[in-house]
Amino acid sequence: MEIRRLPPDEGALRRYTTELWLPYHRDLAAAAESHALADRPDEELIDAETEFRLDLLRENPDRRLWVVAVDPEAGPDETDPATLDPADHAPVGAPDPDRDLAAFVSTSVDACPEVFDRPDRLVVGDIYVGESYRGTGLADRLIERAVVDAREQDCGELRLDVDVDNERAVAFYEKRGFETYRRQLIATVSGV
Repeated sequence: MEIRRLPPDEGALRRYTTELWLPYHRDLAAAAESHALADRPDEELIDAETEFRLDLLRENPDRRLWVVAVDPEAGPDETDPATLDPADHAPVGAPDPDRDLAAFVSTSVDACPEVFDRPDRLVVGDIYVGESYRGTGLADRLIERAVVDAREQDCGELRLDVDVDNERAVAFYEKRGFETYRRQLIATVSGV
């Protein structure tokens, strides 16, 4: 089991999008009413997200995408998330095609202008653990990887958004010390 930082490589991003991103958004749509994918064939969604993520990673080196790859033939020590050390220098590159993709976390830097008295923040954009790895502690390892990433990028805080109706995710983050900071309000243009 390893955490690997994906490069802006179309093949690696297509695999990530197919094996992790699409299942994540399907699961999130089932958990949160406000989250729904466009009604398009999966291949179109995968193509669009791969292109979007490729541009995002190429244009901004502060944006990072970390995946957990697991050897499906490995013994219990290799598949135990407790043995995964997020502080290890994570290699950059596509995971071995013989390894399964089990989870991911995306991060980016929210730099603070000097006129404000707050530290830069590392934004946890998305975090997902595949169904067969849930409850194993792998999500904790991903948060720890984000903390390491924050330190490497001189950020003093972590920030994330979570759907208010995704109660499981809210409970997970609160248990790890995250607190409500702001409320985000949304209105349709025609409704204002």
